[in-house]
Amino acid sequence: MKTGFDLSSHQGAVNWRKIESGFAMIRAGWSWYQGGMNIDQRFTENAAGAQAAGIPWGAYLYAYDQTPEAAAISAGRLADLLDSYRIPYPVAYDFEDGQYLTMGRERNSAICQAFLSTLQKRGYYAMLYTYTNFAKGYLEMEKLKAYDLWIADYTGKVGWPGEYGIWQYTAGGNLSGITGPVDLDRAYKDYPAIIQEAGLNGYGEHSGSCCQEAEVLRQENAALRDRLNQLEGKLAVIREVVIDGTPSPAAG
Repeated sequence: MKTGFDLSSHQGAVNWRKIESGFAMIRAGWSWYQGGMNIDQRFTENAAGAQAAGIPWGAYLYAYDQTPEAAAISAGRLADLLDSYRIPYPVAYDFEDGQYLTMGRERNSAICQAFLSTLQKRGYYAMLYTYTNFAKGYLEMEKLKAYDLWIADYTGKVGWPGEYGIWQYTAGGNLSGITGPVDLDRAYKDYPAIIQEAGLNGYGEHSGSCCQEAEVLRQENAALRDRLNQLEGKLAVIREVVIDGTPSPAAG
């Protein structure tokens, strides 16, 4: 079992050199109602900080998608962003937004399935994040059992009766290097070993012998994709203001 934490731009600037933790789950951004994503303004900084500090990390996207088709688009955009990294921990779909409380279990599950299956097809270890009561009341979890669950439950124990890979056990943790409260988590699988052995999350057959030139190209490609996603995000905001209304950045 490893103890870790998750964070987003809400935590502000992080001093990664001071952090002592088994792993980190970093918000990559949040999706749009009709598909696509905004990148968390500190994602690139946090990913680089975790890597420099030697802290294994995963990523997550906060969900606003309103249809399975939108979710598949968002998963593709997230994969485009992450393709330039090697990520030792899972890539999660954070499915908890209040709008889903009225959409129904079947539709919610179809949205999750579309996102997770698309991400999996792109070569990622896909994971679902939600909280206990949501999993019990608003999802058909039997249809999603192919994917590991990252469950949030702050009652001192996990109330979800099924299997789970990560437990987010508090939103009020404290870590040196981070100002203010932070979510803390426990991982019950050796995800780095599982993911690397399976060749997922950027760990292919040549993962141990990546040349220096390829690494430079990888970093340049990441910067270009970040810029492209930022520009697409600005266009989407304009479009959603005119057509759908604008989703606000998630609190998670």
